[in-house]
Amino acid sequence: MKTMQRVMLIAVALMLAIAVVPAWGRIKPMTYPPLNPFEIPQPQKITLDNGIRVYLLEDHTLPIVDLSVVTNRCGSYLEPPAKVGLARMTFEVMRTGGTTTKTGDQIDEELEAIGASVEASAGAVNATAHANALSEYAEQVLATLADVLRHPVFDQDKIELAKTGLRSEISRRNDQPMQMVVREFTKLLYGAESPYARVPEYVTVDAVTRQDMVLFHAAAVQPGNMQIGVVGDFKADEMLALLKKYFGDWPTAAQELPAPPEINYVFAPTVNYAEKTDVNQSNILLGHIGGKMGDPDYPATIVMNGVLGGGFGSRLADNVRTRLGLAYTAMGNYTFQYTYPGIFFAYAATKSESTGKAIREMIKQIKSMQVDPPTATEMKLAKDGWLNSFVFNFDSRAQVLGRMMTYDYYGFPLDYLQQLKAAVEKVTPQDVVEVAKRKLNPDNLQLLVVGKADDFDEPLANFGTVNTIDISIPPPAQEAFAASPEELAQGKAILLKTVDACGGVAAFKKIKSINTVGKMTMNTPQGAFTLDVKSLEVPPDKSRQEVITPMGTQIMVVNGAEGWMEMGGKKQMLPAEQVAESKKENDRNTTMLFARADNPDYQVAYKGEVEFQGKKAARLDFLAVSGAQFTLFVDPAGYLPMGMRFAGQTMAGPGTAEQVYTEYKQISGVKLPVKTTINAGGMTIEMESTATTINGQYDAALFAKPEGM
Repeated sequence: MKTMQRVMLIAVALMLAIAVVPAWGRIKPMTYPPLNPFEIPQPQKITLDNGIRVYLLEDHTLPIVDLSVVTNRCGSYLEPPAKVGLARMTFEVMRTGGTTTKTGDQIDEELEAIGASVEASAGAVNATAHANALSEYAEQVLATLADVLRHPVFDQDKIELAKTGLRSEISRRNDQPMQMVVREFTKLLYGAESPYARVPEYVTVDAVTRQDMVLFHAAAVQPGNMQIGVVGDFKADEMLALLKKYFGDWPTAAQELPAPPEINYVFAPTVNYAEKTDVNQSNILLGHIGGKMGDPDYPATIVMNGVLGGGFGSRLADNVRTRLGLAYTAMGNYTFQYTYPGIFFAYAATKSESTGKAIREMIKQIKSMQVDPPTATEMKLAKDGWLNSFVFNFDSRAQVLGRMMTYDYYGFPLDYLQQLKAAVEKVTPQDVVEVAKRKLNPDNLQLLVVGKADDFDEPLANFGTVNTIDISIPPPAQEAFAASPEELAQGKAILLKTVDACGGVAAFKKIKSINTVGKMTMNTPQGAFTLDVKSLEVPPDKSRQEVITPMGTQIMVVNGAEGWMEMGGKKQMLPAEQVAESKKENDRNTTMLFARADNPDYQVAYKGEVEFQGKKAARLDFLAVSGAQFTLFVDPAGYLPMGMRFAGQTMAGPGTAEQVYTEYKQISGVKLPVKTTINAGGMTIEMESTATTINGQYDAALFAKPEGM
């Protein structure tokens, strides 16, 4: 977006400059000398005895060494469908979880002390590791990189941290419409279960164990599939000796890994819709499968991309965006990949009321590529756009070396990019038309719209039978509630003793409202901060929370079957799933729970004595009518509740939350916890009630839905 704004500002400035130049002109046409010739550096290539391919490129410009490791046939395509996320988490914890000689934290401290870095990550069909350091520390960092790749221990705490991070991403994956449309469009083209399109879910993340990571590492991280590139301030013979020292004795695995799966794509038109009601624009993707690198049509396709949707001056931008004013963004591209096909797509973001019109214009421009040869201006813009950026393929030697490693692995000549440049320069307008006929299939486009159908200018059914995509996020798996008659009888008996210890059922039934003022301290990796909070609960189904933040007061209200949020003058309705979660919170609220103890609308089972926070506790498992499941831990001596555990929404997405009640006070005839510690999503939250009023006066208007909602 910032780049686009800069381009627009430059364009406006040029227009103003032209406007004030006298007609007879004073500015002479500018001429540009040819670019200075440049030589592509040639790395040394050596293959170690165990199959590792080494590429060395000296560069003494700066005292820095940059190391890249690519492990081919190693990525998420190897992970079982039931454990999607395994490859990514394996490589994350290889780095963070430490090795047989050092913990991950020790590695962090050592690298920080010398200004170096070591990272590792996994993609779909390969995995990468990278290290960077001053040349004087080259051997130390190389040794650390080798240790991380060869001897990870997969510390359980770091595994849990990786899972927490991935769960957080899952919980936010429907926040941005563009991310949603790209994710679901990829599933349409490759298949929802394809390793090139599938995404982690809570259940697949939870299913991954430490042993899974150990086995994945042993099978997939093989020296025979590995490339190591080193560029920087070193002597090649000395660096080769170090690589042999730290990687040369790594035995080659006997197991042959399967190749990434092929894509069997069937061209067919489809119309797909994913609902997102909290937006006022549609995100549209049209397209089908793309191509693989090595295709002789690649040069002409590069020019075709520039003419169709390469930016300002392209047909999509000029017509969908500029001429008709239908879209804020309009672009298109036919992409190629090395291992499996890329995709062809045309994208636009338009206001909801012009969705149909934008789709029709996008299709029209795609079809135009097969019948209307590019004009001289279009050809110049398309070619110049690619050729003028050509030099940036060589802006760093590390980038050059990485590309050469890719070419070498996939069997391309090392000067492939130079050959491609020469071929692009020769592309003619007729070449573009012919390649569009071969590559584009406008009668078999797959259409996906993410937006609010009620506001569209025409129904999507006008384009074909609509398939509605369910974008809801499946919740984590939860152990089914099960109990014997004896456990149910014991559970009810202990619950009644617990209620009596807190004041008795009759006292809790008298509670018509609870008004609480307190503080919430959140302990995060970035430090602790405290916020003032207020809450008003009116059984059975009204609640109001206010959190006073530096940005203003955030208010969330639930009244029966609906709820809303307010902050900074902005108001919005709560999603239905958030209101449903609030209902479950009410079922877990001990004040409301205890008021129904004599005539419960839930089941409670005694599961024996267990340890909770280092102390003995009676475990009571609950199942409410709302579907809420939770466990209450009770002091077996005094019967005061000690805490609660449940699956619910945490700061990092759905997960297990644990509440620990650390202090009680007698208030209006009942004992209530006034200090609670909550452990959830890798974060600790301390809640303290400083003032609690039972059955006090309150304004009913606090639960009135704001006007206009």
